[in-house]
Amino acid sequence: MDSVPYDYERRQVFDIPQIAITCTEHRCEIKTCPKCSRVNKAVFPEGVTQPTQYGIRVKSAAVYLHINQLLPYKRVAGLFSDMLGCRISPGTIVNIVRSCFGKLESFENQVKHLLKQSPVINLDETGLRINASCNWLHVAGTSKLTYYFPHKKRGSEAMNAMGILPGYTGVATHDFWKPYNKYNCQHSLCNAHLLRD
Repeated sequence: MDSVPYDYERRQVFDIPQIAITCTEHRCEIKTCPKCSRVNKAVFPEGVTQPTQYGIRVKSAAVYLHINQLLPYKRVAGLFSDMLGCRISPGTIVNIVRSCFGKLESFENQVKHLLKQSPVINLDETGLRINASCNWLHVAGTSKLTYYFPHKKRGSEAMNAMGILPGYTGVATHDFWKPYNKYNCQHSLCNAHLLRD
């Protein structure tokens, strides 16, 4: 005899769906005109330029893992191999990241332009290693924009190369490190440095 349940006990399991590489094959028909014998070929979708290539999701994931999650190229390749069975070389990931960077040039220029027009910008620099040698990561930002600029130098040579402070007329907020004061704009001391000092 079936009885109607008066309540339920619940248990939930959250998991990631199985991730797998998929392949979409595009075929363009090639036909010969019966009247003039001219060969006509259809056009592949935009971005489909090679006989085999990685799609936008693979490329986006590679850039995200390398740039945002700071994984070295070899570890990104290892992750793709281990989790997806996709044997992508570190060199290919380098090319994907470079291609992405090239496509962001106009965005980068727009960020720099907007920072130069901003009434207040925040500036700082911190050491980082690039290919095992000491470099400096210069930062200029507002609450909505951030521009990162790596350079071998920490001072005004790098600040000039960054291209934001020369000609800037707003308020530059920084730690009052001497090279900042060379620029003909208003200056304010960063509150974090003020509290720390």
